[in-house]
Amino acid sequence: MKIKNLFASVFAASLLFMIACKDDNDVIVSKGAYEGGILVSVEGGFNKNQGEVSYITPDLASMSENIFAANNNKQVLGDVLQTLGFKNDKAYLVVNNSNKVEVVNRYSFQKLTTFQVEQPRAIAFNGNNMYITTNNFFGKYALNVFNAANNAPVKTITFDRYAEKVVSVGNYVVVQTDGSAYETTEPYAEIPSGHTITTVNAGTNAIEKTITLTDDGIIRDMVSANGYAYVLSSGKKDSYIYEIDAATGSFKSSKLANVANADKLRFAGGNLYFMDGSRGVYTKATTSTAAPTKLFTYPSTENLYPYALDIIDGKIYIADVNFNSSSKVMVYSMTGSLLKSFSMGNGVSGFYKN
Repeated sequence: MKIKNLFASVFAASLLFMIACKDDNDVIVSKGAYEGGILVSVEGGFNKNQGEVSYITPDLASMSENIFAANNNKQVLGDVLQTLGFKNDKAYLVVNNSNKVEVVNRYSFQKLTTFQVEQPRAIAFNGNNMYITTNNFFGKYALNVFNAANNAPVKTITFDRYAEKVVSVGNYVVVQTDGSAYETTEPYAEIPSGHTITTVNAGTNAIEKTITLTDDGIIRDMVSANGYAYVLSSGKKDSYIYEIDAATGSFKSSKLANVANADKLRFAGGNLYFMDGSRGVYTKATTSTAAPTKLFTYPSTENLYPYALDIIDGKIYIADVNFNSSSKVMVYSMTGSLLKSFSMGNGVSGFYKN
């Protein structure tokens, strides 16, 4: 009986040891203080070196500003943070007027390296390559190709029109290569001067097709989703969404009748989202030719105007800015209920799930 009890005790102890080891192996180790949550790009005023990144916790309970400086010995990020790009555990901070890209660990935000790009605008990745557009608005428009492993230059592809957004679609990168000018009298409205999308083969890094869109608006945004590039073009009365097949250069268009000055195209949960010029937030299925659904209109903020939109984990993030003061960030439910608001730095321009 005693021997039987001894065997039982040994077995129980062994089982507890195995369970303890399993629990130890299953311990989740945080990758860094900013794992999860939302990174927020802050452009800052032109020539003011105010570019920075803020962070919102996943539960929206708190916000931290200037996380690049906070984790890099108070180093100033630079002049006009244009956008953020991500590859694996790295974040690429595209700093337009400082002519550089800062590379950091996306979870700790500690700096890894810096490389130079003249007047960089947008960034995308495809295979082993990194693609960054250049647009100095005075004749130098290009797609710069880099080796994503070491940031070494591979090739520069030049255009005769502005090079703005760039997205990766299958074996291609798709570049917004439209142009615009401004009226010479008040209110100095922006007018189109070219209306094209260019596809580049990511295997050869050669231009394959130049696609001319069929409306008379201005290209406002472009996203990659479902194996297509979706392009938003808008005018003073109507707007349009194009679904572009990068491999063939063919496209389908959907008219957004009476939706003026649409901007900030986003994709989430199988649907497209965008805003109009009057703070209306809309959604539209990618495959639908029906009119978009207006979700809600959010109230205006005095002296601020809409500048950023994203949909992350079933919440709608919006920023109003004016580049002379703090931005107002608002987080809404999908039905338009205000969940949280924050005051952030000058010129909030984008939200990114980390």
